[in-house]
Formats: sequence, C-alpha cells, structure tokens
Amino acid sequence: MANELAEIATNHYQKTFEMTYEVWKERNRLFVYLVLTTGVGLLLLLRVPEVSSLLVDAVAKLLGITDTNRINQLYKDFPIDVLLSVILVIIFYLMQRLYSTNLSVSRDYQYLGAIETEIRKHLDLPEESVLFTREGKFYWGQRTITQTMSKWYYILVIFIVLLPFLILKITADVISGNIILIVVDSIISIVTLIFFAGYAQSAINLDFPMFLPLAQKAKTKSTPKK
Repeated sequence: MANELAEIATNHYQKTFEMTYEVWKERNRLFVYLVLTTGVGLLLLLRVPEVSSLLVDAVAKLLGITDTNRINQLYKDFPIDVLLSVILVIIFYLMQRLYSTNLSVSRDYQYLGAIETEIRKHLDLPEESVLFTREGKFYWGQRTITQTMSKWYYILVIFIVLLPFLILKITADVISGNIILIVVDSIISIVTLIFFAGYAQSAINLDFPMFLPLAQKAKTKSTPKK
C-alpha cells in the first residue's frame, strides 16, 4: 500500500512540476512584455521624436501608404493619446496576468515542497538523504541572499516603470481636457495598481518553505532578518 501511494504521489509530483514549469516560463515572459510595453508607453508620453516617427512609419508601411502628403498628415494628426490608452489597457492585462501566474507559481512550488515530504515518508527515506528535497530542504538550504532578494528586484523594476507611466498618462489626459479619457484611464490605472499591490504582496508573503512546521513558519515570517 505504501509503495502504491508513493508511486501515485511521485507521478502526481512530476506532472505538477511540469505544469508549474510551464507557468513559470509564462510568468517570466509576461514580466518582460510588461516592462517593454510600459517602456514604449513612457517614450511616447515623453514625446521622443524618434519613437513617434518610427511608429508612424510602421503604420504607414502596414497600411501601404506611399503618398508623401498623406504620410505628412499622418505625422501631424496621429492619435497618440488614443494609442496610449490602448497601451494602458495592454499594461493592465499584462499586470493582471503577471499577478495571476506569479501567484500560481508560488503556490505550486510550496505545494511541491509539501508533496516531497509526504513522498519521503511513504518511501521511508532516512533524514540525511537528499532524494525528493529539490523544492524543499535542498532548495532552502542552498538558497543565497541574492535569490532571496530577487523578488524585491522584480517588484522595484515594475514599480519604477509602471508608476511614472500611469502618472504621466493621467496628467496628459488632464491637459488634453478629454473627460472620457480621464475617467476611463483613471479607473484602469487604479485597478492596475491594485493588481501590482497584489503581485508584490503575494511575492513577499508566499516566499517561505512549506516543509517547515506551521509554528516554525510563523516564526520565520515574523522574525526580522539581520
């Protein structure tokens, strides 16, 4: 019976790890997409001429516009404000997905660490063995300070690019006097910040080993690091 349980748990562990790895890769891609999209939005908000010109050239090429007068008119009347609102919506989507995938990854790795403890019990492994400790004791025992600080780096990078973009976008809307854009962009910005706060909170609060007893976990989280 113990061997059957161990086999079932091992297969479940492997499938869960494979699924978690795919979500982990998606989360990393989303982080890059979010930073790049926000960076492009910032350049457009700051009215960097080269970026605006490249954007108009790309649109003209995409639409097959070759007439010089029409291209010049496009340079003059291109709806940058509307495009920036579209970019804001994309940023909101990416932030929501990043929050969701990061939450899933954090929970899944905790789950994997807890499964390892159960598998080791079913296999009756000695305490000194390292088998099935990859996401548990082995990982946390080999973890460096730089790895511990990684979550803070990600949070800081997103904060640095996201907050200026949202502030500049709302400011540009107010200057333009477009009430609809002001209301819509303000709502989207607030919800985006809520998801960012949720992302930061989950990244910090779920970063602890699941194989520890509950009392020790609480002590680990509440005791300040020296």
